[in-house]
Amino acid sequence: MDKSTIGGLVAGWSFVCLAIALGGAGFGAYIDIPSVIIVLGGTLAVTAGQFEISELKRITPAMKIAFNEVKTEPLPELVEKITFYATEVKKHGVMQIEQKVLAENNPFFKEAFQLIVDGTKPEVLEPLLELKQEHIDKRHSTIISMFGNIGGTAGSMGMIGTLVGLVAMLANLSDPSAVGPAMAVALITTLYGALIGTLFAGIMENKLSRKHQIEMTACEVIISGASMIAAEESIGNIKMKLNAILVELPE
Repeated sequence: MDKSTIGGLVAGWSFVCLAIALGGAGFGAYIDIPSVIIVLGGTLAVTAGQFEISELKRITPAMKIAFNEVKTEPLPELVEKITFYATEVKKHGVMQIEQKVLAENNPFFKEAFQLIVDGTKPEVLEPLLELKQEHIDKRHSTIISMFGNIGGTAGSMGMIGTLVGLVAMLANLSDPSAVGPAMAVALITTLYGALIGTLFAGIMENKLSRKHQIEMTACEVIISGASMIAAEESIGNIKMKLNAILVELPE
C-alpha cells in the first residue's frame, strides 16, 4: 500500500472531522441530502457525460494504482540492470540474455530487450518503443485528466448548489422556518464540493501524475538503454547517458 496516499487522505479527512467536532454544532448539522444530490449526483453526471464508458471503467483500477506502491524497480536499479544486460551482450552475445529477458516482469522492459534479442536495428527499435511510450502516455493522461475534471466539477456543482440555496432562501424570507434549510444547502454544497475536489480528486490526480512521471522516465531510460545496446555503444557511454537522464529528474 502507498502510505503517503492513505496517510494524506486519512489525515485530511480527520482534521476536517476534528474541526467539526470542536465546532460544537455536531456532525448532524453538516449532513444535508439536497446538497449531496447536487454535488455528488451532479459531479457523477457531468463526468459521465464528458468521458467514454471505456474510460470511465478505468477509474477504479486507477484508484488502486494510487493506493498501491509503484511496482517498478527504482530508477537507479533500472540503470544498473540495463548496464548489466549491456555487459552480458558485449561479452557473450544477445542470446546470453534471452532467458533473463523472458523472466522480466516489466512489460515495457521485456518488449524492448526482446527486440534486441531478435536483432532489431536501433533505427527501427527506437521509433517502435517511442510509439508504445506515446500510447501509454495518452492512456495515463486521460485518466489523470478525469480526476482533474472531477475536482473542478465538484467545485462548480458546489457553487451551483450555493446559488440554488440562496434563491430558495430569498424566495422564502417571509417564512423563517424555510430560511434555515435553504441556507444550509447554500453553504454545505460549497463545503462538499471543496472536500471532494481537494481531499479526494486532487490527491488522486496528483498521485497518479507523479507515478506517471516516474513510469515515463523509466520508459525513457529503457528506450535509451536498449537503443544504445542495439547500436553496440560502449558500456561507459550507456551508463553515463542513463545516469544523465536520472539527474534531470526533479527532487
